[in-house]
Amino acid sequence: MKSYSVDLGQMLEARERRVAIQNKMLEGAGPEKCLVCLTMNIAGDVKRTPMTRMLFNAGAEEMRSLGFRILKEFSLDEATGSEAFWLLNEEGTQVKAMLEKAEDSFPAARLYDFDVIIPGGSKLSRAEGRRCLICDSYAAECARSRRHGLEEVKRATDDLLRGFCARRLAEAAHDALLDELYTTPKPGLVDLNNNGAHADMDISLFERSADALTQYFEDAALLGMDRCGMGVLRKRGIRAEEEMFAATDGVNTHKGLIYSMGLLLAGMGRCLTGGGSCISHAVELAGEDAEIRLKETLSAPVTNGGAVYKTYGAKGATGEAASGFPDALYCMERFAFYRERGWDEAASLALCDSMASLEDTNLLHRGGREGLDFVMHAAAGISGMPADERIEALNELDRELISRNLSPGGSADMLALAFLLDRWQALSEDLFIDEREDR
Repeated sequence: MKSYSVDLGQMLEARERRVAIQNKMLEGAGPEKCLVCLTMNIAGDVKRTPMTRMLFNAGAEEMRSLGFRILKEFSLDEATGSEAFWLLNEEGTQVKAMLEKAEDSFPAARLYDFDVIIPGGSKLSRAEGRRCLICDSYAAECARSRRHGLEEVKRATDDLLRGFCARRLAEAAHDALLDELYTTPKPGLVDLNNNGAHADMDISLFERSADALTQYFEDAALLGMDRCGMGVLRKRGIRAEEEMFAATDGVNTHKGLIYSMGLLLAGMGRCLTGGGSCISHAVELAGEDAEIRLKETLSAPVTNGGAVYKTYGAKGATGEAASGFPDALYCMERFAFYRERGWDEAASLALCDSMASLEDTNLLHRGGREGLDFVMHAAAGISGMPADERIEALNELDRELISRNLSPGGSADMLALAFLLDRWQALSEDLFIDEREDR
């Protein structure tokens, strides 16, 4: 990913363009209207990066969520920075007060600059001055005294951006776990209907597990931003397992996803600081020790997954990651396919398609090759049914798998990863500047 440095001349041109847009949008506006302009306070000569854009998008979402009556809106995404404009059918003073709260609502929001302009071109002032990013004194005082150097301000800005983006990715991972959990029906799995083939698990347990893993998800993204190696990420993942088991009283709810989601989140973190593909980054990380781990597992398996690999040759989460997450991507594609066609149970149907194709190590552990073949054959039959018959067939399969004590936990993991990748796709859609000539 190229970094686009801008000079003073470009910034002055951008300011003139911004004023022209503001004046144009305010033409003919009466006193009961106002214009909001969102820009970012980014120190240095690089004004637009994937992380600044992610924060900017969140600011635009917050602006739209406040319930203002929006008459017109317009946005720009340039090397000189991202900008958005909204003409509102609102009185400016109240709008300014609400947006000041938005600017102070979380640490990185201090990088927002919500200007409120009233007809005639006057810009409304804040009730209280902005605080310095470094010492929390008033920013104007620090600027006048030149208390902090540019590099210090840039480091503080970068810390705020990294923290915000890592939390945003962690929220996406946490929500992906809950989306998988609440998908219903899920044959043999914990869902809103029942606990599937799991006497020791329920909805509440999975919710506690997801909450316990959120800090790990944030840390994995931050480690990726720092281009960590697999050893560092694995060490944090081992601690995350301990945190999960502490929250679940020793029940294994998400162990496989700690590994897989950690890799993907680290890959996403690398994307935000260096571009590229999160899948490629995750594969590179996994490849650092995947072969060694698989060889160690063959010689002395210590987990259920290891025993399955030694007996059946199914590589599970390690093989999935090392080969580029093909089953997770397939599940995401099927979910998108059903969702685009308006199917209410798109996630259940995508899960079924995954069950029909995945060499699920959890099924091999519980039911051997016979159990896996039964589930794959049954799921393939359901996938070929008319649309209006599939959900009832999934409910019937749920009852059958419970009676056989079979649980397609591997396919559930693929669905959770699919939800995370789907969120990343939506989140990252406009984060990256195309490789083009510098302005």
